[in-house]
Amino acid sequence: MDSWNKNGRRSLRVSPVVGWKVATLNDSEGDVFLRLEFSVSPDNTDVSTLQFVLSERQARDMSAELEAVADWLSARAPQPN
Repeated sequence: MDSWNKNGRRSLRVSPVVGWKVATLNDSEGDVFLRLEFSVSPDNTDVSTLQFVLSERQARDMSAELEAVADWLSARAPQPN
């Protein structure tokens, strides 16, 4: 994670995602439009957005990678007795 953005204390600079939207156009070539909504304030009152276009392959790859990380986190979580 050396190339990731960091703050002055060398900690990762991240913003919590507070929402997202996914869309496609009927006449598109398989493009997936992704809008990420993220907080830029500690109390989540100031929200910004970024919009991306992904190919079908990129959308599938991103989905698989996110699912794999979520599965890994789930496997590490304490299990109820």
